[in-house]
Amino acid sequence: MDKAKVHKFPAKLQGFILLCSFLLPHSIANTDMLNRLNKQYKQILIDSHIGVLFQLSQQTQTLELLKQRNNQPLSLAQIIEIDKNWPKDKNRQLQITQNPLAKHLSSLIDSHHYSFAEIMLVDANGALVAAYPLTSDFWQGDEDKFTVSIETKNYSVTPAQWDESTQRYSFFMTVPITADTQTIGALIAGLKVTPEYMQSLEKASKQ
Repeated sequence: MDKAKVHKFPAKLQGFILLCSFLLPHSIANTDMLNRLNKQYKQILIDSHIGVLFQLSQQTQTLELLKQRNNQPLSLAQIIEIDKNWPKDKNRQLQITQNPLAKHLSSLIDSHHYSFAEIMLVDANGALVAAYPLTSDFWQGDEDKFTVSIETKNYSVTPAQWDESTQRYSFFMTVPITADTQTIGALIAGLKVTPEYMQSLEKASKQ
């Protein structure tokens, strides 16, 4: 990724935040502009993070973890059982959040150059392989953020929504991972959005 673009990213978003803050208290005539700004804000987030996810999806470490899982796949019944016990299964939580890839994910989330709230690597069934921070669910396979991308075999972005894991509003962007034309997993990233963005969405929807 172009480092210059990365460094410009926070400042560019700040400009949109300030403009949205100015428009929020003003008249209905600004609704169209708010809608345009909301789309531009979302596109900036996508453009500034999609390259990172694509690169991460092809790293040896990522592919090796998926290969290991595929060599010892979990059945759907196993996944559902693990998901049920996930909140209290500390050993499995540590396996998922403290492996080497998860530690790399934490460095991306901690970087002020990005707006990552969380990043998950899942297998072809949507079960966690690596993640940071700790997620509220082990199984992502029954959620749109996973199913849409897997079905279309292309990256997908959800609307902003409340996320229980990070306790904040986020977009979810998913990149499927393939090997020999077969989908073997996916990267799912939550991208933080500002309160101003959520307020502008609410205002525009009421006009």
